[in-house]
Order: sequence, then structure tokens, then C-alpha cells
Amino acid sequence: MEDSTYDPPPQALSVEDKVSIVLSVISGRESVAEAAGRRTNISEQAIEDWREAFIEGGLLGLQGADAHRPPLRESRLVAEMTELKTALGEVCLELNVWQALRRHRRRTPDKK
Repeated sequence: MEDSTYDPPPQALSVEDKVSIVLSVISGRESVAEAAGRRTNISEQAIEDWREAFIEGGLLGLQGADAHRPPLRESRLVAEMTELKTALGEVCLELNVWQALRRHRRRTPDKK
């Protein structure tokens, strides 16, 4: 009987295994291709995704905690949009005040 090794699919790997692979790639001990080549069921893209998740979210990123959190870029865009909405609201308020003052001046005769 042939001795074969079974490599579980990427999602079945433990977080510790993923961390080990990612750290070996980040540290330069091996390339992404080499790390993927050690296991038949892990693509280079999966390792790239793990590396990105680890860089953005650390251990929690690899544990899947970031799956419920929007990506960093999206978070920044939402923060910028909130800032712009606030600024727009302030400008609208100021415009309303100026328009009210102008209406008031039209109704009130000048005292000279």
C-alpha cells in the first residue's frame, strides 16, 4: 500500500498552522510559492490572503474576527463620508442663518 500524506483543505488548517505559514513568508524564510508547494491543497492566493489578514488584523484577522469588521479601506471611507456629512450640515446651517438674516433685513426698514 502506498504511503500518502493527506493535506487538509485551507479552511481546515488551524490558526496556528496559518500563523506559522504566514510568519515564515513574512520573515523571508520561504516564499509564498515555496509555502504553497509544501502542501498540495493550499494555493498561493490563500497564503497571500492570510498574510494580508494577518497584517491588517493580527491573530484576530486569521481567526476570522475581521470577517465581521469592514476592511480598513472601507472604514476609512466611511469615516471620511461622516466628516463630509458633518461639514455639509454645518454649511447648510450657516446658509440657513444667512438666508434668515437677509429675509429679516428685507422686512425691517433701515433706521437712518
